[in-house]
Amino acid sequence: MSEEYCGIYDIRFLMKRGIILSPPLWRTLKAVIELKEATADDLSKKTGRPRTIESRYLAELNRLGIVARKRISRRVYYIEAITAVKKALEELGPDIPVEHLAHQISLPADIVRIIVEGVKAGKY
Repeated sequence: MSEEYCGIYDIRFLMKRGIILSPPLWRTLKAVIELKEATADDLSKKTGRPRTIESRYLAELNRLGIVARKRISRRVYYIEAITAVKKALEELGPDIPVEHLAHQISLPADIVRIIVEGVKAGKY
């Protein structure tokens, strides 16, 4: 994976949080990182797996807090976490509280805080 993502996608970071990803989840996560923003349909085309399987894996990655989720109308988009935080900061402004930002993109506040600090420091 790209060095840009070694922060929150680094195996050491995930292990500290007690997150262990199976090979199919890694495959889905890698596809999300490559596409930046995608629906389960988009990912199923990329991975070659059925949409329902991708939807289940995406929901699990979101529950684990490493892929953002945003509903726009009837469609659900899953967004790579750093991209999601950057877009939300652009849309909502840099002074938005981290907890509110985390709620908007369905990510844990502690991970959003790490990403926001990285963005402000120019790491991402």
